[in-house]
Amino acid sequence: MTFVDVAKLNGLPPATIIAAQIDPLQTEGQQLQKALENAGVKTEYRMYEGTTHEFFGTSAIVDKAAQAQDFAAGRLKEAFQ
Repeated sequence: MTFVDVAKLNGLPPATIIAAQIDPLQTEGQQLQKALENAGVKTEYRMYEGTTHEFFGTSAIVDKAAQAQDFAAGRLKEAFQ
């Protein structure tokens, strides 16, 4: 059982989920996406192919990490406008 199984997700603000292709938590991210959408929460899920769990912090050497960071920054900017 995970928090997705017991949490009340309706009424949450829009969510952004950034996932790596090679990640032991990929399934949980997909489950969270579905649960949020089923609860009526606007959700954007983006999986970066060929990346591993820790890719987000490696933008100096991994182009997809820089893309993911730009995407996250854009989503945050939208949320606070």
